[in-house]
Amino acid sequence: MKYFKRILLSSAVFACFSSQAALIVSYGGQAATDGSGLTSNLIDPSNLLNPANGFFIETFDNATQMIGFGVGSSAYNDPTQNNQMGCTVNALFAGSAIQVNTSGSDAFNVRKGSAGYAATPANDTTCFGYTPAQGGTLPSWITIDYSNILTAGVGINYLGVYFGSIDTYNYIEFFDAEGNLIETLTGPQILGNNGGSSGNQVQPGSNVYVNISNFAGTGFSSFRFTSTGVAAEFDNIVVGLSNRPSQVPEPASLLLLCLGLLGLNRRKIKH
Repeated sequence: MKYFKRILLSSAVFACFSSQAALIVSYGGQAATDGSGLTSNLIDPSNLLNPANGFFIETFDNATQMIGFGVGSSAYNDPTQNNQMGCTVNALFAGSAIQVNTSGSDAFNVRKGSAGYAATPANDTTCFGYTPAQGGTLPSWITIDYSNILTAGVGINYLGVYFGSIDTYNYIEFFDAEGNLIETLTGPQILGNNGGSSGNQVQPGSNVYVNISNFAGTGFSSFRFTSTGVAAEFDNIVVGLSNRPSQVPEPASLLLLCLGLLGLNRRKIKH
């Protein structure tokens, strides 16, 4: 038991002093009160956000459009589903500077409820996005690009997403303002870290709220969901601007925390 505690302490210390070297990926969110399963712990569980706070969200539901934004676009609604009242890509309201790009016209759709080609994330009774659309060409991808809303020196350094029935052929890529690939997070990585099985529609380890942070510099400007099979499903996409009010300890506080852990580790070793 003492050896196990020592490992935990050493790991915590390593995380403190290596936090600028790589992405920090954590798992878990809070229950969303709008019926969409899980959402980010950094926002209100209602998913109703004011962009002035430095966060943006895509819920694919008009009922939870960002405060101050117009009605989203229904252009990507699944054409095979008759009852899609309320499903929209909220980022694409009239006059929006946020861009959504896809690998083709059959690469992306939004719907409510499962179908043979797209499964709703566990416990999500609202609209969700998926790639590819029914019968879409593989590989397929959708990119959400925030470049046009970012001011000089500002990027995005947090992404949260409710990833449903994760498959080994799903992955997320991150790009800088010049379109250069800077990071990739794969389905096998997420499944391995959560004990999930590929494509399971109900297992908690396969339906995970994923939090990605600690990007180098000011962060990323766009990100992409890619799938080489059927399909990648996602909801409650939350991004945080690099200049938003801090959600983590200040550098001095973080240093004190790490030094405290080092001292605790030293005392444990002496005993």
